[in-house]
Amino acid sequence: MKDKVLVVGMDGLRFDRLLAVGPPELTGLMSRGAYGTSLLPYGEATAPRTESPGEIVPETTSEPAEPDQRSAVRVIRSRTDSGPGWSSIATGVWPDKHGVVDNAFTRQQFAKYPDFLTRAKTARPDLDTAAFFSWASLAEHGAFGPAIDTRFVLDGYTIDWPIADKQVAEAAERHLASAGADLTFVYLGETDEVAHDLGPHCPEYTKALHTQDSYLGRLLDAIRGRRTFADERWTVLVTTDHGHIDDGGHGGTSVEERTVFVIAATLGEDLGGADLGGPRLVDVGLTALARLGIEPDPGWGLDGVPLEV
Repeated sequence: MKDKVLVVGMDGLRFDRLLAVGPPELTGLMSRGAYGTSLLPYGEATAPRTESPGEIVPETTSEPAEPDQRSAVRVIRSRTDSGPGWSSIATGVWPDKHGVVDNAFTRQQFAKYPDFLTRAKTARPDLDTAAFFSWASLAEHGAFGPAIDTRFVLDGYTIDWPIADKQVAEAAERHLASAGADLTFVYLGETDEVAHDLGPHCPEYTKALHTQDSYLGRLLDAIRGRRTFADERWTVLVTTDHGHIDDGGHGGTSVEERTVFVIAATLGEDLGGADLGGPRLVDVGLTALARLGIEPDPGWGLDGVPLEV
């Protein structure tokens, strides 16, 4: 069986809302796979909330949130924003290493801590890697670097988020149906944009979540429809970068802002909704690499560990 991995990121998706809404594709992956939540080990207590995931906000001097127990010896100064969250997912290290503490990406260290697709391509040049975004900053600032074979980049602020997400999902669907497609990352952003405008409890947020869930279903159908699917073992990981307060917005230290989740499933296998035991954002990329048989070099200085899937 040839291992392949799909990682799907849904920006600003609160796990409690996911449970309450019960979108069928995500719920199905949870019931057949494994999942869990953890708290981001950072946040600025008195930071202003961002109006959108692309806004640059001023730094504050407030004390950060208490780190979780696996980061207890470190103090990490960062807002609970999209930039730090997706950079942690991409690199496998926390903001005090990758340098992204808000959405400005000012002190990014991606040359030292490249994304997991770039590491996979470096370790195994034969792999076909691809990343699809509706938030252009992830490509523009190098969170997901140019060494990735395919980078499909749209700007949700320019063409509108529902349109951008739809086109991203369609492009990713075509890619996953093709040969290759060894390691693929797909970013969807409408849930975050709606939560900023209206909060995560509104009907519009529920609709955005169902839409993104339908896109996930199309990606899974494309995988299952591959001519070579019977000879492949597909691992699917779904995660988010941060949560939201009830009124919408993030950056601070509340449980609602700091709670993130990881869902992991192997298509065709049934783990019965097992507990991942507090999975962290920095574990996502390491899990993808492990499934592709790539062992991290201790010299990389990564904070994540592969999840037991």
